[in-house]
Amino acid sequence: MTDIKEIKSINDLAVFLKKNGNRLKPLEPSEISIIESKFEVRLPIVYKRFLTLMGRGAGDYMLGSSVFFDELFSLRDGAIELLQENHMDSLPEEAFVFWLHQGYQVAYFKLDDGDDPPIYYFSEGQNDKVFELKEKCLTDFFISQLYLNPKSSIELWG
Repeated sequence: MTDIKEIKSINDLAVFLKKNGNRLKPLEPSEISIIESKFEVRLPIVYKRFLTLMGRGAGDYMLGSSVFFDELFSLRDGAIELLQENHMDSLPEEAFVFWLHQGYQVAYFKLDDGDDPPIYYFSEGQNDKVFELKEKCLTDFFISQLYLNPKSSIELWG
């Protein structure tokens, strides 16, 4: 797989990242169970697959973003702090914050939105101070992250 257009799943993404020299660090099923137990949730299948393949890290992929296991348990608190600083309403109860970037961008999915849920996003400095629908599904969000860090996708940038 050498073309980003061929990436259609989390499995494809993992193959692409490995091919481009990124070392993927998986989570064990028991660690995913710890996440579900701690938050008292059932995680979407696509998110579990991401965690299974690269839940502890993926080389340069998403470098600088808080998305991996070591920071996962503090993401919701970070998101709440960001929203308070921007005088915004709190997160929906069913929101699962899975990504925070540099303390000024946040993304979540709703736990009741299926196995490949839509992604909602906020960035500090937006005029309307609301979450927007960023991607139609979690898979697309993870694939779109390739465009943001050329080091993780050497083939993409030629």
